[in-house]
Amino acid sequence: MNSPATKAPTAVLVHGYLDDGAIWNSVRTVLAERSIPSIAFELAGMGARASDHGPFTLTRWADDLENVVRATEGPVVLVGHSMGSQIAELVAARLAGQVRSLVLVNPIPLAGTHLPPEQIAPFQAPDLGLDAQRAFRDALATAFPAEENDRLAQVTLHIDPSTISDTATAWNNGHPDGQQPSKFHGSVTVLRGENDPFVTEEIVSSYVAPRFPDAASQTVSDAGHWAHAENPAAVAAVIGTVVEATASGSADGRPAKAWTAAFEQRTQDSFAAALSPNVRMEASALAKPLERKEQVEALMAGVSSVYERLEFVRKVQDGPRTYLEWEAAAFGGFEMKGITILTRDDEGLITEIAIHHRPLGAVVQINAKVGAALTAAGLIPAEYFNFTEGE
Repeated sequence: MNSPATKAPTAVLVHGYLDDGAIWNSVRTVLAERSIPSIAFELAGMGARASDHGPFTLTRWADDLENVVRATEGPVVLVGHSMGSQIAELVAARLAGQVRSLVLVNPIPLAGTHLPPEQIAPFQAPDLGLDAQRAFRDALATAFPAEENDRLAQVTLHIDPSTISDTATAWNNGHPDGQQPSKFHGSVTVLRGENDPFVTEEIVSSYVAPRFPDAASQTVSDAGHWAHAENPAAVAAVIGTVVEATASGSADGRPAKAWTAAFEQRTQDSFAAALSPNVRMEASALAKPLERKEQVEALMAGVSSVYERLEFVRKVQDGPRTYLEWEAAAFGGFEMKGITILTRDDEGLITEIAIHHRPLGAVVQINAKVGAALTAAGLIPAEYFNFTEGE
């Protein structure tokens, strides 16, 4: 059996509002023909899990999905449709080492849609008649298969009305993480049915794609909101390409993307998402290496906060090692340059960091201002910096 580091990625597929895992069947058939393993995740409260109890929130569904991903051997490509894309992103950020890529199909923004009461009400309390359910999907689709539409209309009848209300409220309100750049820094592909009147091109280009560095966006022809049901061959082809690219090691650039994105966000959490639990850091400003992740996070958040300008000007990739050359200004216009060397593990997380600043004055000021503040806050002991207590 292959080790988790070398096993081909599994596509984990997450359905959306009022659907079930079986909506992915046609996509899974095509993936199987390409020998790509897949799992259709069933959301609590819907489909085969209609009898599950709440709460029905994005966080609860993400907790469930996280358990499934952790139980999956080897790397994963997470695929989410509509509301499922919100859930998939949350889990991808939590499990950055295992989730190598995201594919978002007709995605609702993680921040939510925030439809006003009169517009969200029909989703919170829809007409559950079979004809009304068929009409609902047909209105947002271009070529929804009639048999599949009939099946899903029957599936919806088994969902408790309170669950439907809670589900619509959840995707409409979204998650606070959607108000900032995504915490997931791996490969992202956004697919949109070209005729989707709900998740429009403007929504994708304004509220979804910009939150991910280097997100790729594609349009699925002859499809509306349920692109994976309307044109499953096209959606499966994209998923297959992403899985195979991930398996071939094309994600080697992830550490650099995660690192540069963390500097854009300048928070301890953003650096945490890029780092291995066993990360080790050496730097010109350190008297000895840091070997605790929380200390590395604190130092990088502190240093990044003082930069008034930071530009990564060159990158070289050599196997698991990435070399980043940068130029910056801090402390009221003080100009500095440097080299950062990042080493990743088999899961794409950063295990070793070496940062070299020049000129010497940059090191002196980082010690005096950032190092002293971190020491005073009790985050990093003074012995790690090139000054003595009392300086």
